[in-house]
Amino acid sequence: MQLEVSLAGFSSPWSFRGSKPFCAWAEAKPWLHEGGVCVIRTENAEIGDLLLPSVARFIHGINGGERRLDVRRILCGDRFGTPIQALLHDFELDPEISPFEARPRIKSRLLDRSLLLVFIESASVNPCDWENLIDLLEYYRKATDPVRLCALVFDDRGVVNSAPVCDYLSGHTSHPVFADTSSISTVNALWPSYLHHRVAWEAGGSLDYALSLNKETEDSRVGDDEELERRIQTHAGERLASHPGREALYELVCVGKEVDRLEPARRQVLRAELFAKSLLWRPPSMNGFHVVPWASRALLALPSLAKNKVWALRHQLVCAPLAAEILSLCLKFESQIQSRLHGRQDPNKVSTKTVEAHQRFKDGNDYFVVYPNAFPIRPERVEDLWAFASLGENLKSCPAGAVSDLYWDALHLRNAIAHGHYVGWRHVEWAYRMLESFDTSA
Repeated sequence: MQLEVSLAGFSSPWSFRGSKPFCAWAEAKPWLHEGGVCVIRTENAEIGDLLLPSVARFIHGINGGERRLDVRRILCGDRFGTPIQALLHDFELDPEISPFEARPRIKSRLLDRSLLLVFIESASVNPCDWENLIDLLEYYRKATDPVRLCALVFDDRGVVNSAPVCDYLSGHTSHPVFADTSSISTVNALWPSYLHHRVAWEAGGSLDYALSLNKETEDSRVGDDEELERRIQTHAGERLASHPGREALYELVCVGKEVDRLEPARRQVLRAELFAKSLLWRPPSMNGFHVVPWASRALLALPSLAKNKVWALRHQLVCAPLAAEILSLCLKFESQIQSRLHGRQDPNKVSTKTVEAHQRFKDGNDYFVVYPNAFPIRPERVEDLWAFASLGENLKSCPAGAVSDLYWDALHLRNAIAHGHYVGWRHVEWAYRMLESFDTSA
């Protein structure tokens, strides 16, 4: 299940690590069959409140009217009592009666409908009380005369132990910035989509941080990347200065030290602590821990940061989804350029390196340029030699009049992105300009 998130006035679905496990649990329709409990881990109660409407819509969509389904929100903790007391109160039963005595009364309420009970803490609940609820629901489910209650628990403290646990702590957006450029008249129309990506990436998967940063950036002037950068940097510095995990992060990245002398065991402890405090994250498609982008930029502003840490931290600021999208466009632009230059390259200007690369491929000795044997036309012809030359070599081999400045711009844009440099609004503008020239019919 994805969560629709609005940043910078642009709405986009976010995926979380727990999205697929939650979908698998929901698609089994436990409210119709065996009952059971699913735990959704969130950053805080506010994020849980954001998730609840999406959860309800998703569950109703899967249920599809098969049987009446009520999704009921149950607050527990403080004046609402323990989860079991809150459950009994929701069924309008005396919270002082035995839960076992309540079982037949609860079952009678399920004769004409199914229920999904969503438990949310209004104040901290003792972990033992959560365990008692899980045990009670399991007893109800397995009793001789079973009551198959189905429950979701929103857990922002990591204290509820019941499988499955669906991680909604870290998410990411994946909408394309250049999704529908044919319907816009100016590149400025892409600014909200671009800004959503930038804010989401800076947050390192934290929806809480993204919403906080959005308040500081949503009124940024269209196209003013300098002002946007100042706001992002200021927000990051202020957040890290007051963050409870700051000193542990300083220790991990060796702030004030030129030599990294951390013992492996200590490094492992720090990583676990900082991950729990949302200062480390696993970026999409990665399994290792990395400093979240906003904290990386705050660290980079410190004069006492060890020089050998700069490269890795600076790379964390590159908005990977945006970079990947523009790089993909650059590959399409390069294909268009190659088509337009076909037959115009001077064979006397081809480099020995290119000839050798082409021959290595034809001999079957290239382990990276690989085409299956069933591919309709492998690049083995004489004219395919240029497919093994760099774009720069292709451009230099053509008559001056055949190569426009935009071709060179496409090369420079691709190189800037491919070499891991920072990606910003100017790159969006360049890519949009090139789309207007290269996105032509075959």
